[in-house]
Amino acid sequence: MRLAYTVVVFLLLCISAAVAATDALVPAATEKFEVFHNEAAEFVQRGELQVFDDGTAQYQSIGLQAPLRLSDTSAIAQDDSYTVVMRSLNSSAQFVASVKKCRLNSDQKVEETFVIHTFENGNVFHIDYDAGSSANCQNDRTETKPVTFTRVLLKKRALGPVPKLNAAPAIDMSTGREQQPEPPKSFLAKYWYYIVPIVLLLMIGGEEPQQEGNTRRQ
Repeated sequence: MRLAYTVVVFLLLCISAAVAATDALVPAATEKFEVFHNEAAEFVQRGELQVFDDGTAQYQSIGLQAPLRLSDTSAIAQDDSYTVVMRSLNSSAQFVASVKKCRLNSDQKVEETFVIHTFENGNVFHIDYDAGSSANCQNDRTETKPVTFTRVLLKKRALGPVPKLNAAPAIDMSTGREQQPEPPKSFLAKYWYYIVPIVLLLMIGGEEPQQEGNTRRQ
């Protein structure tokens, strides 16, 4: 009986450790956005976009039945533009991007791309959006085909090289001209206060043996 109890406890501990390890491997979402597309002069939700702490992102489309409408936004749906609005669910951040509506006039599937720009900590500070193709603007069709494929790219902010700035030149206030650098000093001019005491010590120390020798001779 004790052996069976020990085995059961051991198995429960193993299962708990496995679940904890699995949860640790699952990336956590740093930001979550609602994605709205302008349709018929209003913004309608078409998906949700999540940014994770492991440097990845995921877009999920939502159903077309009773979608959420975005009313409290400063974005304006232009007649000749296809505009998307990303509204954060974690903060008050809102990002707006648009392309020409004629780019979505295609007989083939329409693809869209979100480029999410983030800081080093994963927070989003800017988005770029692209959809369709500029070649579709050469035809006379005005209808807009729905997006059938969404691609999400993440780009972390890259800090460029720090420029090396030269010091501003010194100006002579009396003449208003740039001060010329002083000519380099010689070795004696730089270190004379070290050399003079040493020479004096050598001169004083060299006279004493001569006096002692003269005394002995006398």
